[in-house]
Amino acid sequence: MTGKQKLEAYFQQLGVTVQAVDENSWIVQDEETGLQPTAVVWEDPIVILRLTVMPLPAKNREAFFEAVLRMNASDLMYVSYAVEGDTLILCKSFLLETLDFPEIQAAFDEIGLTLIQHYTILSKFSS
Repeated sequence: MTGKQKLEAYFQQLGVTVQAVDENSWIVQDEETGLQPTAVVWEDPIVILRLTVMPLPAKNREAFFEAVLRMNASDLMYVSYAVEGDTLILCKSFLLETLDFPEIQAAFDEIGLTLIQHYTILSKFSS
């Protein structure tokens, strides 16, 4: 089974909506569970999950980054917040060779739960 076939089988098991972006990239979402559009990129041997959360705030940046770092340390197990350009993202990377279904399912579950749990905190920093 190729890496692409392995990932597509996992998407099918998850029961998510999948849109191919190119040969090795997909947008995955699930309206029923509230999973927001999440990019999945396979750059052999790595698989990356990436979800755009929000633009970085123009004000109160020090408090914002402190809050995000505290949430990374205390609330997150499979995913983490990161900064890409001027955007806060949630991300996770895996080695495809050792990736199993429960691991990818846990990461997608945590993405959805994180957005719900942290909405109140992060919304205070929205412009």
